Amino acid sequence: MISDTPIIDFMQAHWKLSIIILAACAAVSLCLIARLWVTGRKVRVLRKLAWSIVLLVPLFGWLFFAAFYHPPERSENEGHVEYGGAAAGGGDFGPGGFGHH
Repeated sequence: MISDTPIIDFMQAHWKLSIIILAACAAVSLCLIARLWVTGRKVRVLRKLAWSIVLLVPLFGWLFFAAFYHPPERSENEGHVEYGGAAAGGGDFGPGGFGHH
């Protein structure tokens, strides 16, 4: 059976590859959603739910999230920073450590 959409024809012809691609996309989406929920503690739950739905759309949802999601500002009282001056090498690695310039 031939359809009007070439992607459907491809998925029918190569169903094993299609399952692998869909599983990989689902894994990436779930990892991004988990990271959003773990690192975005200050973000409201409703906003995290909305972004979680966006992240379920492979490729376009990921790009949309990367372009428009702005996490809350970092507080000076927080310890660990993932991206920032301490992560770029300006941090202190303890007494007599390698972080001193």
